[in-house]
Amino acid sequence: MASFVDFERFSKSWLVAFAVITVVYWIWFGLLVGFQTSDLNLYLLILFLFFFNKSSRQIFVLFSPFFIYLIFYSSLRALGRINPLNIHIEDLYKLEVQLFGINHEGTRISVNEYFMEHAHALLDLFAGSFYITWVPFPIFFAFIVFFSKKPKIAFDFWIAFFIANIFGFLGYIIYPAAPPWYYFEYGNELINTVPCNAAGLARFDDMLGINMYRAMYSQGTNTFGAIPSMHAAFPLLLVYYSLKFKNHWLTALFTLSLIGIWFGAVYSAHHYVIDMILGIVCGILGLIITELLVNRKFVPNWYKSALNFIR
Repeated sequence: MASFVDFERFSKSWLVAFAVITVVYWIWFGLLVGFQTSDLNLYLLILFLFFFNKSSRQIFVLFSPFFIYLIFYSSLRALGRINPLNIHIEDLYKLEVQLFGINHEGTRISVNEYFMEHAHALLDLFAGSFYITWVPFPIFFAFIVFFSKKPKIAFDFWIAFFIANIFGFLGYIIYPAAPPWYYFEYGNELINTVPCNAAGLARFDDMLGINMYRAMYSQGTNTFGAIPSMHAAFPLLLVYYSLKFKNHWLTALFTLSLIGIWFGAVYSAHHYVIDMILGIVCGILGLIITELLVNRKFVPNWYKSALNFIR
C-alpha cells in the first residue's frame, strides 16, 4: 500500500501502472473501437495528471472513475457495428403513449409531442440553460469538494457516477432504442447512419445565435442509446452528494439543474418519460451500491488505498 499512497513520480509501481494503462488504452481504441482525436486528448490529459506533481496525481486518482466512464462512453461509437440486437423505434413510442400519453384534441400523443406543439421561447431558454449543466456541474462539484478537504465525498460521487453508468451502458446494449426526435423525423425506418441531433435544443442555439448544442451532438457516439437516460441520473447524484457535503447553496443550484435537465430532456424530444424513469433507477442503484460498498463493512482495499492517497 505504501507505494500507492506515497508520491514518487517515477517509482516502479507507478511506471508499471501507467505502462499497463497505455497498452490497454491504445489496443482498445486503435484496434477495437477506432481512433479519434478526442481519444488522444484524453490520453494526454491522463499523462499530464499522472506525472506532473503530487496534486495532479491525486486529481487523477480522484477522477479515475470518471476517466473510465469517458473511455466507455467513447467506445459506444462501436456499438452500432457489433450489437446484433434489434433497435426499438415505433414499439417504444407506442409503449410511451400507452403509459404516459396525453389526450389532446381527440388524439392520444406523447408528452414530447405535446411540448412540440406548445414550444415557447421561455421554456426553450429554461431547458437549454440547464440541460448543458450535466457536463460542467459534476466536475465543478468534485473540485470544490476536493479543495475543501473532503475528498471522500468527491470520490464516492465519482464511484456512484460510474456504477450508475454501468447500468446505463448495459441498457444501451440490451435494449438499443431510438430517441423521440428520431421517430418523429424518420418514423419506424432504421437508418444506422443517422447522427445524433440537437432536436429541440437547437431552438436554444437559434435564440442566442450560438452553435453549442448542434456542435455537441455532432460529436455524439450513440444515436440509439435513449434508454436509460443518464441525464436523469447525473443531477440526482449531485443533489445527494451535495446534501452530504452540507452546502445549501450547491444543493439549491443542483436541484434547479435537476428540474431543468429532467424537464429539458422530455421537452426537447431527446428522451421519453420511460427513459427518464429508468435513468433515475440507474442513479438510485449507483447510490445504493456505492453506499454499501464504501461506507459499510464491504470496503475494498483499493478504495482505502485510493482514499489515503487523495487525502
